[in-house]
Amino acid sequence: MATLRQFIKGFYSECLTMILAGLLVGCSSPIRDSAANAAACAALSKSLLDQEQAFVARAQTIRAQHVLIQDYDRQMIAVILERRTALQATKLTELSVSDDFAGCSGKQLDDLRHRAQQEMLNLRSYLADFNRALKTDPEGVYIDAPW
Repeated sequence: MATLRQFIKGFYSECLTMILAGLLVGCSSPIRDSAANAAACAALSKSLLDQEQAFVARAQTIRAQHVLIQDYDRQMIAVILERRTALQATKLTELSVSDDFAGCSGKQLDDLRHRAQQEMLNLRSYLADFNRALKTDPEGVYIDAPW
């Protein structure tokens, strides 16, 4: 029973320490201009959206071609790798919740960071699919043109 009491006492002590540390950090941080933060986050969001739309357009262009299925897979792998590289270059997937990026911070940055991390997971899955398909694709078979 004594060990449970010690555990609870230590737990509450650690929680209190963390709360106080968070308050002190919050108090010492400069207050951000919410309009400037919103504008920076909107610009960052637009930039990411533009990059994503360019990626989708390239993938659609590749899909619209009448090419060998193996060539299609290779082209898709290349465009996915380029998208991953571009997304990694933003460093969004490496940020923590408390970071600031291009003047954007807070919940808006966290949402963008989460979106970038989710896209990286999706791209990893797409790469695995295309690499697996490339190994099993029959030679000399063309991809059907979309309707």
